[in-house]
Amino acid sequence: MRSLSFTLVLLVTASLLGGVAGWCMFNGDLGALLGVPPTAPGAQLYSTFRPEEVRKIQISTRNANAEFIKTSNGWMATRPWQDRMDPDAAMAIIGFTLGMRVEDSAELDEVPQSESGLSVDQAVAIRLEGEDGGALAKYRIGKRSLWLARSADDSERNPTVFVQPMDKHRKSHVYICAGDIHSVFRNNLGFLRDHHPFFFHPLLLREIRIRSPKGEMTLTRSSTDPKSAWQITKPLELRTDTEAIDSLIKRLGKLAAVTVTDHPTTPASALPATEIQIALAYFNTEAVSVLDVGTPESPTARDVRATVSDRPGTVFSLPLKPERNLVSLADIPTTVNDLRDPTLTHLNPAGLHTVLIQPATGQSIELTREGEKLWTTRIDGAKCKANEVRLYELLTTMTEQRAIGFESDAATDFSPWGLDRPVLKLSFIARDSRSITLRFGLDKHGRLFANRKGTPSVIRLDPSLLTHIAVNPYEWRQARLWSVNRVDLEKIERLVPDEPPLSLKYQFGNESWTAETEGRDVSDQVNAARANYMLGGIENIVVARWLARNDPAATAALEKPSLTLTVTARQVDERGQPTGAFCRTLQLAPPLAPPPGGVPTQTYYGRLEGEPYLFLLDADAYDRLAIDPRDRK
Repeated sequence: MRSLSFTLVLLVTASLLGGVAGWCMFNGDLGALLGVPPTAPGAQLYSTFRPEEVRKIQISTRNANAEFIKTSNGWMATRPWQDRMDPDAAMAIIGFTLGMRVEDSAELDEVPQSESGLSVDQAVAIRLEGEDGGALAKYRIGKRSLWLARSADDSERNPTVFVQPMDKHRKSHVYICAGDIHSVFRNNLGFLRDHHPFFFHPLLLREIRIRSPKGEMTLTRSSTDPKSAWQITKPLELRTDTEAIDSLIKRLGKLAAVTVTDHPTTPASALPATEIQIALAYFNTEAVSVLDVGTPESPTARDVRATVSDRPGTVFSLPLKPERNLVSLADIPTTVNDLRDPTLTHLNPAGLHTVLIQPATGQSIELTREGEKLWTTRIDGAKCKANEVRLYELLTTMTEQRAIGFESDAATDFSPWGLDRPVLKLSFIARDSRSITLRFGLDKHGRLFANRKGTPSVIRLDPSLLTHIAVNPYEWRQARLWSVNRVDLEKIERLVPDEPPLSLKYQFGNESWTAETEGRDVSDQVNAARANYMLGGIENIVVARWLARNDPAATAALEKPSLTLTVTARQVDERGQPTGAFCRTLQLAPPLAPPPGGVPTQTYYGRLEGEPYLFLLDADAYDRLAIDPRDRK
């Protein structure tokens, strides 16, 4: 029989244990009583918080300790420097913490510290805190393990590291987790210090000022709307090149120092005089970030020291020349010509009423349209539909052709560029009567220049531009060769060298074909699909380019045509009444001289009976017309 005192001891012990258990249950933590089971493979080591909840990051190694807090201006270091933290590094640490997927685990005493690297003097200790100062995650990172983790889609193998959680009741296990961010902690945590002089959101940029030995320049924009255009406002009022501006802003954001150090405190180590200054102003504040770049210490120096106004305690060693994985000062465009709009002009095709083409030698060409009607012109004194393909090519060239050099923005004498006697003038007149006239000139070296009449600017262009502008009236003839409809088609006569003529008749009602050659009925040889394919080509012949009446190369080639088609069709008026027969003969031939290297020709010469001008037809159109409509063994 137990004594009364022993029974009392048991009661007190049970009460204490029950109280402890109840307290643990109340706080949702039975780990203090029962221990926390290890995290299973495939699960995240930390998954109970969101990235935006992290307000403080503490990192410790054998030789360095650092602390970073999140502010309204981003992540800032409070020790060992008073400076900005690299935001990418902060994201990497938080992302790594939340992304640690367990590959395997073991009890702490089963893994030697010499193998895991989790001892105090070897590991990297990380603590993430929330708004209330409580730990969201607390762990040590050891060495890389030999295990390679499979990616989610099993397409690659990723490195793994030893990790020991240091949270309460989780210290008893070591984990192998996917991922590795050791590189972030190099240079005694110095790499965590932001090496980028500028920290900004591109949409909040209001003004960029650049001063260099090449001059001064100011760029501005009116609003934070992504479509808001940047303008050069100094030294001239100029449009900017959108791609160049985007590149400038991206490079300013990525400009990074090779090393970052504390600002010198003694006059002997003061920075040299400023050679380049870049200032950024923003919409949301009156503050201006000013980067002052000093003079290189020698002509062969690879980097140069610089300071930025909103980080007065920091000196940046910026690369002068392109460096691997770094944006250097050489990559930053700093002149007006680097950033100005290099296009010839900005046209609104929908608002155009007249286009006037005036070559130095030859007849002027006027293209006009009324309202939304088709463009028309005059050729050989007769009004006709204009070639919309040529017009599209012209307008595209004028709006997309980029300058290859800027010669002057203050020209008064245009003769050095041949613009006093232009080889070509183009005028574009809008429906509201506003107009633009471009002059093109050649200097004595054959280089091409352009000037917008009424301005002092001269730009240099690729001379090949002139080949994209049709300056002969006949080139502006309508691109469609003829108007043939299968409804009215009666007969096609086909002739190719060394073969007897083939006569094809078509019945639209039942879409049937009959054929004969040399008086023999060969209708059974006709492949309807091939014949219909050829007919589709005949209905929609579009000339690639019109040529002169007696173009010598075309005339010579067409003396022996490779294909002759004679098409006979009924003609009807607008009321559908017969008006006679349409019978036209089309001849096509490849160039006599094969192109260099024996490459098959891409164009064919053509002649249509009754038309004064010859033309070019592209190879695809020719092949469709030349297909043999018969199945022949």
